[in-house]
Amino acid sequence: SMDKLTQQQRAVLDFVKLYAKKNGFPPTRTEISTGFGWASANAAQQHLMAIARKGYIRLLAKGQSRGIAILK
Repeated sequence: SMDKLTQQQRAVLDFVKLYAKKNGFPPTRTEISTGFGWASANAAQQHLMAIARKGYIRLLAKGQSRGIAILK
């Protein structure tokens, strides 16, 4: 069973899904941060890691700026 996402994590996941649908590839950490008005791409990374731990996405090789695989 999948752990439930927080409201913020759900918003990030929805952003990633919509971006990927529109562009054909997932957003970068910076694009996610910009989309939410966060100062740092690290904020996006922290959310992505939590979402990945809960089984909704998989983060691909380190250093791949668009390395997000959507699972659910």
